[in-house]
Amino acid sequence: MKTNTTRSLKWLTGAVIALGLMALALFTVQSFGFFTGTPQKAVWIEGFKGMQVSIIILRLIGSITCFSLILAFLFNSIKGQKNGELFLRKNIGILFGLAAASFITLLCSGNMHIVMGERHINIGFTELFVPIIICIVALIYRNAVQVSEENSLTI
Repeated sequence: MKTNTTRSLKWLTGAVIALGLMALALFTVQSFGFFTGTPQKAVWIEGFKGMQVSIIILRLIGSITCFSLILAFLFNSIKGQKNGELFLRKNIGILFGLAAASFITLLCSGNMHIVMGERHINIGFTELFVPIIICIVALIYRNAVQVSEENSLTI
């Protein structure tokens, strides 16, 4: 069973790498495009330009951070399974970091209309719900780490 789970994690990691690199390439091209005008130029609003630039940059940085943290979680999990550990303590921090990075990324992605010239900020259900779910998973994962560590001490 351990090899099946490890094999599944390796396949999932490969899929995450492939899809993540494509998404990051798209976000990078879009981000630079807003400044250069190819494929789409930002509509700069006087007095909002700092916010518009921040949205573009934070969306790209947040996406890179989310991708990196997901990969770190998966690689740690594969390495842990090879060593006989199912739940690793260092993955707890990674999950909480992922919650913060996903909030920033989703908030900036949901407000890309500001870069295109609109003047209202949206904070929707998704921007709040996804990070909350990731935090809940992190808390459950922390409990699993504690139980796993206690069981490893039991004779």
